[in-house]
Amino acid sequence: MGQGTLQARRAAGTRTVLDVLLRWTWIRRGTPAQDIEDYDNRRTLQVVGFTKNLGGVVTRSIGQGRSIDRLRQGYLRLTPGQAPVWSDRRGDRTATLNPPFQLKPAAGKAPMARKFDRYELATADGTYDLMVPRTDGELLRHVLRSSEAG
Repeated sequence: MGQGTLQARRAAGTRTVLDVLLRWTWIRRGTPAQDIEDYDNRRTLQVVGFTKNLGGVVTRSIGQGRSIDRLRQGYLRLTPGQAPVWSDRRGDRTATLNPPFQLKPAAGKAPMARKFDRYELATADGTYDLMVPRTDGELLRHVLRSSEAG
């Protein structure tokens, strides 16, 4: 088994509390350019994100017979040579994304996530909303272009 299938490394924009503390001490993690190089060298990367409809819609009642689609956190697993896979944080909802892909910026800001960008992701199976860290947008565009060519 190649290195890309064993363990996913977090992409540059997918930070933990420890990553933030290390940055305050001038110890930096990877960069978007390093992420792209690692992906091209067959390394699996994981990008944190939010969605309302990838893996199915989950609604929340807001009273009086009305409901809204709930925003869910999860991860996009990017493995070279394989279709990208979305998994909710809890792991109970997953979706494999099949080409062709079209990724375009979506109108409006990402709610409660000012360092995230909103996208509309069109795939062979449907159109989805997706919010990922601004730092990981370049990697995501690269992976989706590579997936279509591969």
